[in-house]
Amino acid sequence: MDREEIERQDFPAARRGYDPAAVEAHLRRVADEFDAVARQRPGSLAEGASTQVRAILEAAETSARQLRDDAGREASDHVERVEDAAQAMLGKLDGLQTELDRLLAGLKATAETLTASLEELSRDVGTLGASVGAVPGEPPADEKTTHEPPAPPAGEATPAEPPAPAPAAPPSNGARSDDEPGARLVALNMALEGTPRDETARFLDEHYALPDLDGLLDDVYASAGR
Repeated sequence: MDREEIERQDFPAARRGYDPAAVEAHLRRVADEFDAVARQRPGSLAEGASTQVRAILEAAETSARQLRDDAGREASDHVERVEDAAQAMLGKLDGLQTELDRLLAGLKATAETLTASLEELSRDVGTLGASVGAVPGEPPADEKTTHEPPAPPAGEATPAEPPAPAPAAPPSNGARSDDEPGARLVALNMALEGTPRDETARFLDEHYALPDLDGLLDDVYASAGR
């Protein structure tokens, strides 16, 4: 319905009806109100649409901001977890390095001790060999070479030299020997071959008369590292 239809004046005439002037005035006011409402309606729709658009944009911005905040917090938590794991790994590596250094130091000390024991054993073996092989009353080898007996006169036969006595061995007639260097060498040989100490002690006690058998065995087995 438009303004012309509201203000139409071709109504049929009837007796005892409303005053035509009053009816026309009322219809004119209705038409004015209708025009006012028609003019305001497009603006109201635009304003409502704009309000809805603003609300949608605000909601989108709020959601985006919340998503950014959540992503930032998750990334920060992830970085913290990675840093904690890295610190724990570094701590374990430090502990392993310390343990490795301690093991290497122990191996070095053991090697040094073993080297010293071997050197001492070598010296003991050399000393014992020299003691067993030496003949009582006979000068050392270097002195023999410097003091040679005079050559016999021409025409005389050179007397044969007596053989050097062999190292003392356990007597076979049941008597015990008092050759302590020989007993020490026998004990050292048995110790190096892995003979138990008590078995070596029984053997020496059967064949040698030693003043301190336990002390001799202590020295020999310590030198052999047993």
